[in-house]
Amino acid sequence: MTLLENTLQRLGLTSALENTWWQHTQLLNATTSERTLDSEVDRAVFDLLGVSQHQGISAVYANTTSFEGFLTHIAQFNCIKELNLERVNAYLTGKSQPTAMRQLFDEIAAMPDVLTEQDLQQWQEEGYVVVKQALDLKQCDAVIKAIAGFLNADLSQASQWYELKVSAGIMVDLIQHPALTQARNIKRIHKAYSQLWNTEDLIVSSDRCGFNPPQTPTHPFSGPDLHWDLNFSKPLKFGTQGIVYLTDTAPEQGALTVVPGFHHQLAKQVEKYKGKQHEIDFHQFGSKAIGANAGDMVIWHQFLPHGSRPNLAELPRIVQYINMYPFPQV
Repeated sequence: MTLLENTLQRLGLTSALENTWWQHTQLLNATTSERTLDSEVDRAVFDLLGVSQHQGISAVYANTTSFEGFLTHIAQFNCIKELNLERVNAYLTGKSQPTAMRQLFDEIAAMPDVLTEQDLQQWQEEGYVVVKQALDLKQCDAVIKAIAGFLNADLSQASQWYELKVSAGIMVDLIQHPALTQARNIKRIHKAYSQLWNTEDLIVSSDRCGFNPPQTPTHPFSGPDLHWDLNFSKPLKFGTQGIVYLTDTAPEQGALTVVPGFHHQLAKQVEKYKGKQHEIDFHQFGSKAIGANAGDMVIWHQFLPHGSRPNLAELPRIVQYINMYPFPQV
């Protein structure tokens, strides 16, 4: 039995994770394309394990006949912390969070507000807010170096920008790295999210980074354009998303683009837009590119159509995606 299996057994988590593994294996035999077994709880468990949802599900599909193989696959990322396993156990059993986490939540609660009244008013009206200096420049540089190392490239050299192995156009599939973990654990970011969720008891997403170079005639913008990351087959509810600019990013530099205020419209007219996001030009509703400085973070309401945009500047847009949210009700 591996150290991970021993830990899971000691914490009473083996059956819970095995159930997650088993449910996802059933999707391979599903007759419908709708992923009815793909739950928010699974996503939260994967985030707490330190792997992205894509990595977690890929680990399942690579080990459809072996739960032990699934655990070994996850363990290779070297990201699982016992404290987070204890958190999973507490969430799934309805127990209190570990002492270390309750102390952190108390510390976050006692911090001065990060978002001002003006910020919160903008959030209510427009559905997004800019958190100034979420990361300092040293932290930004550490993440950029991590991205460069992952891509095996000198990001200061324009000649290498268009040879990088990125996915979905501009996404960098770097998830596990100490610099990214440090950024995810910044208390200023935690405080901002706690103000939006009205709770300090939050978990942080294990998400990717992004690299969007300037558009050229031979390398046009590859997207994604304005879209939602929503499952319209389920009732829509409040959620957040977030992006940290690691370099100064002007609006025309491929900056995050949203449709301010659309969270009010979607909430009232879900059926009007359900299944039609690829048929609608959301820019007609007044899209806005949000520029900001290195270290600044944009948090937006998940009901806002959002996306990148063509980078018309001379330098790339380099970002890390960080979101926080409460563990879903079991």
